[in-house]
Amino acid sequence: MLSSIDYLLIAVYFVVTVGLGLHYARRWKGSEDYFLAGRSLTWPIIGLSLFATNISTEHFVGLAAGGNREGLVQGGYEWIASYCLLMLAAVFAPQYLKHRVFTIPEFFEKRYGLETRMLLTFYFLAMIVLTKTSVALYSGSRVLSDLTGWDFQTVMWGIGIVTALYTMAGGLAAVVYTDALQAVILIGGSILLSWFALDKVGWWPGLTERLAALGKSDLLSMVKGPESDLPFSGFLLGNFLIGGMFYWCMDQVNVQRVLGAKNVREARLGAVFAGFLKILPVFILVLPGVVAAALQLDVTGPDQKPDYNRTYSVLVQTLLPSGLKGIVLAALLAALMSSISSMLNSASTLVARDLVARFKPDTPARTQIIIGQAALVLVMIGGIMATPLIDHYPHLWGYLQEISAYLSVPFAVVGLSGVFIRRVNRQGAIAAVLVGLGVSLLLLADSHVTGGLFSFLRHPYLNSFLHRSFLCALLAFAALVLISLATPPPRSEVLAGTFSFAWVHGEGETARDLRLAAAWMAGLFISICALWWVFR
Repeated sequence: MLSSIDYLLIAVYFVVTVGLGLHYARRWKGSEDYFLAGRSLTWPIIGLSLFATNISTEHFVGLAAGGNREGLVQGGYEWIASYCLLMLAAVFAPQYLKHRVFTIPEFFEKRYGLETRMLLTFYFLAMIVLTKTSVALYSGSRVLSDLTGWDFQTVMWGIGIVTALYTMAGGLAAVVYTDALQAVILIGGSILLSWFALDKVGWWPGLTERLAALGKSDLLSMVKGPESDLPFSGFLLGNFLIGGMFYWCMDQVNVQRVLGAKNVREARLGAVFAGFLKILPVFILVLPGVVAAALQLDVTGPDQKPDYNRTYSVLVQTLLPSGLKGIVLAALLAALMSSISSMLNSASTLVARDLVARFKPDTPARTQIIIGQAALVLVMIGGIMATPLIDHYPHLWGYLQEISAYLSVPFAVVGLSGVFIRRVNRQGAIAAVLVGLGVSLLLLADSHVTGGLFSFLRHPYLNSFLHRSFLCALLAFAALVLISLATPPPRSEVLAGTFSFAWVHGEGETARDLRLAAAWMAGLFISICALWWVFR
């Protein structure tokens, strides 16, 4: 259990974070200030906030669990994210800022029409409740409950209420500036745990020797064949082109800090900075789980079966002395609260801008903010109520990735096609969303029915949901193209290339800035490719 110094460190973290968040309650004057931080964000804040928003307690708990169970390959999502952030920097961020949108659904309406905007808005709200908020609260509360002995439900409600309060008060500025602080804390705390874990196992030579003796050397391999659950081909096709592309380039929760960028230069560099930061989780979050496997730490649950979601709690309890436990748990709280605040702020923005302001544009800014704050509270409650769904999966990382991968497919296809293919239109987008969602739900059901629903889906290459989600994408893309070609072309503004990708400097960006961004992007791409090769 925790010592008094651990509790003191956690209390100090709470006071500083909430105080910083409430400080920004005095700074906003209108809806643009509240929802987009006055479009004043610079690249270091954007990069740190993107990283902290993404890294939540499901990463601490889920990646450690995955590292214990499957090995470093669970970190493949992290390095693919760096490629996706390159796409955000090169393709999507300039488009969003050029059209000066508050939300991604607003951009979808400009490109495709109102129906697509509404479908995406309700999708975002559903996913914020079913996956993002529920998983973050479940995982964080699980660790704190394990280490403190406090009631799980009490911890979950307490964290949810505190985070909701400072998010309601300060808006996006409170979110991104607390994110920046929390990113530093979570990286520092995670490095501490990794250091103690590697020291305990005898560093890299000791780790490889122990795994070899246990017949588990494959836990250090990042590249798996097409018949595995996490194949490299699946990461490229199902994650980079579909799930990851949507998550990093079109998901309101992440992209909102890019929408608040001062200009295109800051947005690009912020995305690239976040891409470099995404190299770290494999070594500071997944690797400790691999060490747990090498040390054969006991993660047995109350039912005497392996409960891999306990891996992170057991590592902290077993390896860290008093005082350091408090620092690491402050890091976990930083990850949890930064992600939840981002989710709640995005939900309030979606409701206020895509449902209220869209249909009643004369609604006063103050009223929009109050309605958004009410939505924020409802989303927090809904996320807590959805947490029992997670218990149906071996570890929560699998729940998060599978649900997100399947249900994001049609919107990823529509969004990606919209900036590269001028001929796709409103009717095609609607057809793609409906076909993609239908096929995704069918394949999701097939994965969880004993024996499956269709025999042809038993092919070994379709074991992985990453390959299956790519199959969904192909069908959604076919519907998009066929229906678009069978119906009139989009309006002249779209055909003229207003929404099309072009490698040119944008607002606030010189030709020299563009060359600098290209150099950093090339460096990130080469770095990730080298890492895949080294850990193949």
